Order: sequence, then structure tokens, then C-alpha cells
Amino acid sequence: MNYIKSLRQHIGTRPIIAPGSAIIVLNEKNEILLQLRSDTNDWGLPGGGMEIGDSFEETAQKELFEETGLIAQELILVGLASGKELYYKFPHGDEIYNATAIYKTTSVTGTIKKNEESNALKYFSLDKLPNLNYTTLKLLEKVGYI
Repeated sequence: MNYIKSLRQHIGTRPIIAPGSAIIVLNEKNEILLQLRSDTNDWGLPGGGMEIGDSFEETAQKELFEETGLIAQELILVGLASGKELYYKFPHGDEIYNATAIYKTTSVTGTIKKNEESNALKYFSLDKLPNLNYTTLKLLEKVGYI
């Protein structure tokens, strides 16, 4: 069972601090990879919550592979984001305050494939982004991508 799910068994939907990582994947055209999330049905960065014993970088690698099928050859830490502006309430009621390490990569291997967390995966031009979820918007603002 994952860390957040085990916490939720004890505290229900009340707010928690959720450490995790997000990954900005840029292709050779400087387009950004986004996922249409299956839980919220909006576009966001690949990423997710940290598990017990993992580092932020390990979390980034695991989440990128799980959600996209890609492996980053290099991860560059480009920012940290936390605080009140990263509060989020999921449609099912869980509340979190994200504490996120933001990584960037321009070198990935593997074949893009979605899993149950993604309805779609697609690269977008930075000047033609779809409607982004609130958290992704805040993360990309924090590191100067929008």
C-alpha cells in the first residue's frame, strides 16, 4: 500500500502535507509532455507522491516511468514549491498541501505509454498549452515556464 493511502486510512480526507516530485519533459522541439489525468480529468505534469525511504529524485524517476513509460537520462532540479498556494482538494474530497521538487529533463528513453493514471499523454508547445490543472499552473509559474 502506498504511503498516502495508508495515511488516509487513519485521517480520512483531512489536509496533509504531501511531499513529491514533478517532471518537466521537453522534447527536441522544446515542447512539454503533459498527461490528461484520469482522477481529475485535467492536464498536468507527470509526477506524484513520495514513498517511505525514497528521495525526491527517486520519486521523480519512478513517477515518470509509471505514468509515461519513459526513463529520464538526466534530471535537473529546477525548483521547489510549497505553501498555501499549493493546497488542492481532489474531486473525491482528499485535501493536500503539496511540497514538490520540480525536475526537468530533455533526454528520455523508452516508448510513451499511458497507465491507469493517464487518459492521454501529449507534447504541447509552451505557447499553446491546454487548460492546466491548478497545481501544474503554479509549478510552471514557479520555475518560469509560464
